[in-house]
Amino acid sequence: MSDASVDSRWWLLVLAMPVVTLAEACLAFLLVGFVSASTGANGFVALLVPAAPFLAIALLVRALLPLALYKDATAVRDADVAWEPDPANWGFLGLGLIFVPVLDSLLAVVYLTLRSRALDDQG
Repeated sequence: MSDASVDSRWWLLVLAMPVVTLAEACLAFLLVGFVSASTGANGFVALLVPAAPFLAIALLVRALLPLALYKDATAVRDADVAWEPDPANWGFLGLGLIFVPVLDSLLAVVYLTLRSRALDDQG
């Protein structure tokens, strides 16, 4: 994704959202299997402790998604590209979907697709 005409790196945090969701799905299966096999523990707390660092990062990315969408949409709108997103709409959509892991990632992918198309049209 070329962003030569948009002065923003916030899109990287937007990109992190689907990556985090995919990692959550993969690690959930691996973590449950690994902890159960290696410790024989089946309790929720025993499974949660090894996942805590990743969950903290995932929570941070998820919480910052609305800000990242808002800031990057503002930069795209102010740049000389064909697409003029409404930063408030993207930010509020991100805020509304913080607790819906698959939909927040879908929103991020839609945003990044529209952003990429707008920048590709300029080149």
